[in-house]
Amino acid sequence: MGIKVGIIGAGFVGLCAALNLAEKGYEVILLEKESSPGGLAGGFKRENWRWTLEQHYHHWFTNDTHVINLAKKLNHRVITKRPKTSTFFDRVIYQTDSPVSLLKFRPLSFLGRIRTGVGIALLRFNPFWKLFEKTTASNFIKKVMGNASWKVLWEPLFKGKFGKYSELICASWFWSRISKRTSSLVYPVGGFLNFAQKIESKSKTFGARFYYNTDVKSLRKINGKIVVVMDVAKKYYFDKVICTLPTSTFIKMTYGIPESYRNKYSGLPGLGAVNLILSLKKKFFKDNTYWLNINDRSYPFLALVEHTNYMDSEFYNGEHLLYIGNYLSHDHDYFLKNGEELLKIFIPYLKRINKKFERSIINKYWVFKTAFAQPVITTNYSLKIPPMTTPVKGVFLANIQQVYPHDRGTNYAVELGEKVAELVNNS
Repeated sequence: MGIKVGIIGAGFVGLCAALNLAEKGYEVILLEKESSPGGLAGGFKRENWRWTLEQHYHHWFTNDTHVINLAKKLNHRVITKRPKTSTFFDRVIYQTDSPVSLLKFRPLSFLGRIRTGVGIALLRFNPFWKLFEKTTASNFIKKVMGNASWKVLWEPLFKGKFGKYSELICASWFWSRISKRTSSLVYPVGGFLNFAQKIESKSKTFGARFYYNTDVKSLRKINGKIVVVMDVAKKYYFDKVICTLPTSTFIKMTYGIPESYRNKYSGLPGLGAVNLILSLKKKFFKDNTYWLNINDRSYPFLALVEHTNYMDSEFYNGEHLLYIGNYLSHDHDYFLKNGEELLKIFIPYLKRINKKFERSIINKYWVFKTAFAQPVITTNYSLKIPPMTTPVKGVFLANIQQVYPHDRGTNYAVELGEKVAELVNNS
């Protein structure tokens, strides 16, 4: 075909765009600043582990058809299991992953539990997300589920995840979180990095090339070609380019963006993430909880996720792996702290949840940080999303800010990668 396409970013959007375009005969070059593929679902592996582990916890739902179909296409095996999800409130852990467990949730009155269940059902079985776009999640929950449900179940999570934006989040975002959730979860054999590498390998069979440790500084159009610059001495020339970076980053690095576009899309807010991962000699949750929501904002973290209560510890040399997760504003001081400093803050609170927890059961720990992990979805967000076509002809934008009404995740990254590849093919 002779058409040269550059893709900036080897997250799942970029990987799937690369695969789809390479299959169609395009000359594809993918540029990634990190040393391996996966983006926010990237991972790492210790020498004695059989599987890779995600830097930031990930799983799929059983209705994540785009990514599950891709796994089938690549003959990549997946595991489907139903792990346990719980809520920590008033120093007690309650299982909260089914209608029956919700009915047993004592911090809410019986009427409060019924109202909460009705509200969840209204979201889960209503396919018309636009009905929820003009109001906030907090208003919807208070009106339908009741103030007590908001205060006990939902407000601590919204505040923990979105901070100062907690009362501004659109009800359509909440609709997606509820309507898409399934009790059973799906995980790719070998881990997400292993799966990302499978996509890369398949793309290479069609001639795609991947360059890692390559940080793109700028792009501009010159004489009909799109010039992507790494540094003074290194640049690439393309016929078309797909950028998968956050919109604000894309705007800063791209020449020829009109002021009107800049003003409209530069201000879309987002949050970063800081995850501390502990390798433990013993299980943290003896009741096999996989995911624990922390519904107490005096605690310095939002969730505890014991990955090895979902995937067997045998894949990780018998180690028990616990994520301590936070979504944070970019100026939060956790971004400046190292793993040891974070651990000193967290240990007293971990002991409150598990009285037998001791520093001595920690084998090793890692801290991973990313500046952009969660778009802030406010009311009427569909009017604020940047289109995939940009003012620079031949340059396309595809990132997690555009997967609305659904929340970010590898399933929607795969879908977006397919969509932008089709757009490039038809342009």
